Amino acid sequence: MNTTNDPRPNLTVRVDPNEMVQYVQTLMMAPIGAARGDPNGLPNGSVAADLSAALAERQWRGNSEVARAAQLRWGALNRAFGDARVSSWTTHPQRDQIHIPAALIGAAGVARLTMAAQEVVFDIPTLLDATLELCEPVGHA
Repeated sequence: MNTTNDPRPNLTVRVDPNEMVQYVQTLMMAPIGAARGDPNGLPNGSVAADLSAALAERQWRGNSEVARAAQLRWGALNRAFGDARVSSWTTHPQRDQIHIPAALIGAAGVARLTMAAQEVVFDIPTLLDATLELCEPVGHA
C-alpha cells in the first residue's frame, strides 16, 4: 500500500474473517525474507509492505477497497500484539515464533479501526469482543 495515501476511507471496510485468515496465512508462508537475504527469512520494513500489498492484490484481484483494508488491518493487528490485552491471546513456543488463534486473525477483519498518532489501530475491546464471537463454543452449558 502506498503510505502517502490517506487510510481513513478504508477504516470502515470490513474483510470477511475467513478471507482475513487466508490472507495472513499466505503472508506467513511467503519466503520473501530469505529471498532478500534476511538470515532469519523474515520480511520487514518496505519488503514486508511490498509483500503485504502484492499478496492482498493477488487475493482480491487488484488494488481493491478490500485489499487495501486487509493491509491496514494486518498492520493494525501487528501493532495490537504489543498491547497486554491482546498478547494474552498469543503464545510464543520459541523466541522467533508466535502462535495466534484464527479467531483473533478473523476478528481483525471486522473489528473497529481508528486513528491514533497517525497510525491505524484497533479499538482493543472491540477486537477482543469480535475474537470471542468467532471462537467455537466448547462443551455443553
